[in-house]
Amino acid sequence: MQKFTLQAKSDHILLSFHDGTQFGYLRDNMTDALKPHLTSEDLSFEAVASTANLHARIAKVEKQGDAIVHVDINIYGPRARAKTLGEDLSNKKVWLQKPDYYKRQYPYENPHLIRFPDLEHKVLEQIVQDVQAPEPVLPQATVNTVQQVVSEVQRSLHRADDLDREDGDERLRTRLLDHQRCGLTFMLQRETGDIPEEYRLWRPALYEGQEMFIHCITKQRSTLRPDEKGGGVLADEMGMGKSLAILALIIRTLDRAREWADRHRSDEQSHSGTHTYSHSTLVIVPSALLINSWENEIRLHLGESLTVKRYHGQGRERRVDVLAASDVVVTTYNTLAADSAAKKGSPLHKISWYRVVLDEAHFIRRVATSFYRTCSTLEANSRWCLTGTPIQNRLEDIGSLFAFLRVEPWNHRHQFRKHIAAPFENNDPVVIERLVMLYESLVLRRTKDILTLPGQDVRTRDLELSKEEREQYKRTHNILNRRIRHVPGGDEAEDKFGLFQAELQLRILCNHGTWQKLFSWEKQDLVDEQEARFVDAGVDAEANCAGCKQPRPILGSNRIYNQFIEGCSHMLCAECLEDCSGESTSINSCPLCKRFRKSNAATEPSSPDESDSDEDTPMADAEDQSTAQLRKRDDAYFNFQGHSTKMEALVSDVKVDLQTTKSIIFSCWTRTLNLVEIYLRRNQIPFLRIDGEILLSKRQKILNEFAEPDSRERVMLMTTGTGAFGLNLTAANRIFIVELQWNPTVENQAIARAIRINQQDKVIVTRYKVKETVEQEIESQQLRKKMAAKVGFVKDDEEMEDL
Repeated sequence: MQKFTLQAKSDHILLSFHDGTQFGYLRDNMTDALKPHLTSEDLSFEAVASTANLHARIAKVEKQGDAIVHVDINIYGPRARAKTLGEDLSNKKVWLQKPDYYKRQYPYENPHLIRFPDLEHKVLEQIVQDVQAPEPVLPQATVNTVQQVVSEVQRSLHRADDLDREDGDERLRTRLLDHQRCGLTFMLQRETGDIPEEYRLWRPALYEGQEMFIHCITKQRSTLRPDEKGGGVLADEMGMGKSLAILALIIRTLDRAREWADRHRSDEQSHSGTHTYSHSTLVIVPSALLINSWENEIRLHLGESLTVKRYHGQGRERRVDVLAASDVVVTTYNTLAADSAAKKGSPLHKISWYRVVLDEAHFIRRVATSFYRTCSTLEANSRWCLTGTPIQNRLEDIGSLFAFLRVEPWNHRHQFRKHIAAPFENNDPVVIERLVMLYESLVLRRTKDILTLPGQDVRTRDLELSKEEREQYKRTHNILNRRIRHVPGGDEAEDKFGLFQAELQLRILCNHGTWQKLFSWEKQDLVDEQEARFVDAGVDAEANCAGCKQPRPILGSNRIYNQFIEGCSHMLCAECLEDCSGESTSINSCPLCKRFRKSNAATEPSSPDESDSDEDTPMADAEDQSTAQLRKRDDAYFNFQGHSTKMEALVSDVKVDLQTTKSIIFSCWTRTLNLVEIYLRRNQIPFLRIDGEILLSKRQKILNEFAEPDSRERVMLMTTGTGAFGLNLTAANRIFIVELQWNPTVENQAIARAIRINQQDKVIVTRYKVKETVEQEIESQQLRKKMAAKVGFVKDDEEMEDL
């Protein structure tokens, strides 16, 4: 939570950080209403805003008119002033609302609160108690962060230990592991409602001498046992086979699904229903690449036992009867949202599905997005959320998943806020007990600790810079240090930028050695800075796509690291770029800018420079692209010759057992990968490459080629952000991390793509660290973050502060 001070100026009210740094000013109507009261001795004002919301909003600013953020202003003063102050604010068209955050030691009084005298006295008394309840005095050990709460909840769970092991259907070609058999039991219990008594949320009890069912969290009462079936959340860690577990459920219940659809179709004929009932399972995934993954999984584990329909692309099947006749339909969040916004609507919303499955379900954690709205309005008998991170930054993340499941009363989001989120914000320890009950009933969460995986060996290679590299490192350090210390009148933002640039340039120099030209403040290049910032922001960082307007993960997107040739600031997600790509391997020109140029030039003859022939021509293969990139290497960035201790060590390690192993080389910087290419070519080592510029459809082809046992290319080059998102990399058993990252979770996510249940060999991870450089501080920072991030993630606030 960020707090600001307010200061009256001649024509506005200025908001500043507590150290005096100016932040912004209030709008005119707020200034007119509050300015007369700022100097009152018996009133004090406090402006507060969510740090995460501030970062998210500021990140979206593209022009001056966008630079508007929401800030709450709390007013403290004697109760006697409430009435007159309220009247004055009302006259200025400003009304007080109940704040989300305020000093709980003070009773809350709102003169603008609408009161209802006819309500029973007891109800009013309870409202007053809820509003005025002081912050509870908690024991020292009480948790107060999301990480600690989730960690404590997960340690308290034991339902996974009590589950029987259901066998898979005979049509399933793959033998289920024990944890997947337990997962199948859990899902069958949730879908049939045959749930053990201790894991139900509605439990029998005597109330005033009458047998009733009482909700163990909300304390609602019912004379009849409420139905608790309908789906749940499968929240196993990444790489534990959640998709196989769902496929085992689909094939096991296929006959039951057909009976359900037939029964409702008969009712539909007699009641003229508006939906077509289908036995099918609809699977929604983040990208076309994951559609490929699901299709491959179905072929691998079920052969021809299921009919699968791919609902994606311009020529997709839109006939409702054809879609409803398939056993499985796979689509993307983007496609579903785009269809819903179209005039004809989505045919997927005209079907009542037997089951809807959200893969990477945290995509709907924000209820304001069309992803959430379009998914939640689908009709289905049961609903499942697959995600390794059901809670990423806020407890409300999993509240959104519960709302999607339509489990009473959590389909009403205010109930989750009242009983879970609000107690957490008030440091009420009851939140852990309640979350445990919710998890035990609706969520199955296991970690890889229960599996016997090949695992990983991690080693760090400590390197010494050569004499020439050390000299350039010192010169670069001196240039940066001198500039930062001697810039006159610099503000805090400039100072932070200077420090970030200094750290960035020294990190890059550790990779490039004397290939790197000496840094100049007059010739800064923002590409490296963008790449570092986005990777440091983490796997959960998002930006709004300029095409579909949806918040999409920054990592794994196509064009987030680089600029279109137009030099515009448009960020387009991988799905929107895929729709614009045709057969191209990558896109150099911004589709939005191109559309604007076409609309402006509709009445003018086109010139050769404006033709689209280049963009519609298929690009060369990956190796030719790499050669072209090297040939066009920026002379202002690299020297023509140089030496890199880190590159020499890397290639030396890659050459060991080259023909009997497969390796992935990760770097967050595309220019570092360009330099790696030079060294690999010099040593005649064939390789493939995937980075942010390779479209999703092409990535799958490259991955398939790399996965071939007899493939000529034994090495894959990959940007760290791309590897951390949506890929299965089990073909590799050696991982090389070229540079350490401030955010260790990005490295871990990339590595985890290779360590999955179908990995046969131990994965050897090699990290490179240059001694007596900035990389030593990064290693220390990683250790501190790993200690803090006990459940596998770090809060956004901490990540943004590091930036």
